Amino acid sequence: MQNNSAKININRQKMKKVSIAILMTLFFYTTSFAQQVKISKLTKRIETYLTEFEKAGFSGAVLVELYGKKVISKGYGFRNLELKEKNTPNTIIDIGSLTKQFTAAAILKLEMQGKLSISDTITKYFQNVPVDKSTFTIHDLLRHQSGLVGEVGEDYEPISDQDFIDTLMKSSLQFKVGADFSYSNIGYSLLALIIENVSGQSYEQYLYENLWKPSGMETTGYSRPNFDSDLIAIGYTKNNTVWGKPTEKKWNGKAPYRHLLGNGGILSTSEDMYKWHKSLMTENILSKGAKEKLYHPSIRANENINAIYAYGWDVSKTNRNTFRVWHNGTNNIFYADCMRFIDENTTLILMSNKTFLGTDQITFEIAKMIFENNYKPTLPKPDNETNEKFSQQIVEIILSKGLEEAKLTYKKRPSETDVLEYFLIKKGYEQLSQNNYDAAISIFTINCIANPNSFNAFDSLGEAYMNKGDKISAIKNYEISLQLDQNNENAKDMIIKMKQ
Repeated sequence: MQNNSAKININRQKMKKVSIAILMTLFFYTTSFAQQVKISKLTKRIETYLTEFEKAGFSGAVLVELYGKKVISKGYGFRNLELKEKNTPNTIIDIGSLTKQFTAAAILKLEMQGKLSISDTITKYFQNVPVDKSTFTIHDLLRHQSGLVGEVGEDYEPISDQDFIDTLMKSSLQFKVGADFSYSNIGYSLLALIIENVSGQSYEQYLYENLWKPSGMETTGYSRPNFDSDLIAIGYTKNNTVWGKPTEKKWNGKAPYRHLLGNGGILSTSEDMYKWHKSLMTENILSKGAKEKLYHPSIRANENINAIYAYGWDVSKTNRNTFRVWHNGTNNIFYADCMRFIDENTTLILMSNKTFLGTDQITFEIAKMIFENNYKPTLPKPDNETNEKFSQQIVEIILSKGLEEAKLTYKKRPSETDVLEYFLIKKGYEQLSQNNYDAAISIFTINCIANPNSFNAFDSLGEAYMNKGDKISAIKNYEISLQLDQNNENAKDMIIKMKQ
């Protein structure tokens, strides 16, 4: 029999195990509760920011996933302004160049199926390839390092497949293949042709069967989904002038012509794009090896792996030692943006049907709100006639009377009147292109005063000082820009170059 001392020791051990279990349970629930509180507060801040952005003129849909949990999926503004039909998460919007990552995924899927290799040269798929393009590989096209120009025609300009190929093959190269980077839409159109040649299916049908259907995406494509026309957003310019729907433009039957097919123009919803993101987080569509190529392909000798254009995605390392996987797309009417912090289970999806300056900064501002403590997002100034006229007035005062007079006028401006950042940047670069360095510096200086939280404003001022030859002032402003956005690779590079 055990003595009483032994029994006491056994009971103490049991009590100790129970106490540890209780402490672990309390720690788990405390940590979980703290995380939930953090997510709740962040969600409210982001919702407030988006509501204010809508008041300023934003129109579209936004989806936010925080740490693996979808917390926002809402519409803002109108898909049909005339009928006052509001945008919703089910509004169908042109995603522009986000199309490219579908093209890239389709190529990798075909490679998984043993039907091609990314090291194949295009001579395997096209006849009469000229010598200067005969060494192009699929890899080169995916990474925009072929040297091809950006376009050989307008998005909706009719052209036959053969005429498109002939025009592309006759075009001049910007550099020797593999030597540099230059964003090329027609390179991705060529990839779409390869997808069709290899699969024996139309581009859209192959993507549906191999990417979209397995992901549950039934509202994505050019025309295959047989869209409800009422849900397709009308595109508007900044003055609410009707541009129309993409499906009302000149199409080659059920899809755009080759100038656009494969590189842009896919229609989708924010919810469908989220399904795609979730699918990419698994191996249901692409294997682990294929996704490694998608995000981290072979790079050129002169590249920094911390920031590259991969296969249809821009991939950069954050200051948290994680990777941001991002791409956007626009035809200057519609705008789409998908920003994924896949190591941190955080995703931002934005789609817009109206030209509104500042829309392209929304996901960047939200990301700063999420990852930077106490960050206060910047809301755009209303892009109206009053602010445009005042911006022009400030530029004219700088050119005729100087910076100090412009500062005084800006300080005494009427309430609810301000300068437009994009306008001053445009005018500043016009002066810079004419080597009017002091005028450019003055315009950019006013821009920095008006937009003290804009990394782009200080980046531009740094560039103007650099062009003038004032390295000290240039470095100072690039450093401010870098403080405002630690992912500003241009500022990092300029500082390093000027300090050498």
